[in-house]
Amino acid sequence: MIYTYAKPWPNWRDDDPGKLREALDWPVEGVLFDVKHGYWDPGWGEQPENRAEAVEAAKVHLATVPRMVPVYGHRYLPAGRGSHGHPVLSMWQTDIIYYGADLVDYIQHEFGATEPHTGGPRLNPRATVPFWRDFV
Repeated sequence: MIYTYAKPWPNWRDDDPGKLREALDWPVEGVLFDVKHGYWDPGWGEQPENRAEAVEAAKVHLATVPRMVPVYGHRYLPAGRGSHGHPVLSMWQTDIIYYGADLVDYIQHEFGATEPHTGGPRLNPRATVPFWRDFV
């Protein structure tokens, strides 16, 4: 299943729960898509030769990774308490990049900061969320 949400901003109060679930599942589903096409995380141990078995094994591993929450489109932050200060990640399967040093930086960058950043965390963001940080 690939997330095909038409509205980039999730409306947590009034949107279709199924679409919100798709948005929440998007990062893991993207990794599973790549596993179906040959990706394997070295931390998972030996890769099964059979792709279907690899996908099932990946699902077990991915069930333990921190949940990511959509901010806008395929831009995500980690869920949960104490998760402030993390960079916003653009997540498209296992192609994951920084899109902001934190939420404020992301909003300014994505939606019209009047001046470019000249230093600070934008130049050196650091992802700290287990598993997902290994992609950036």
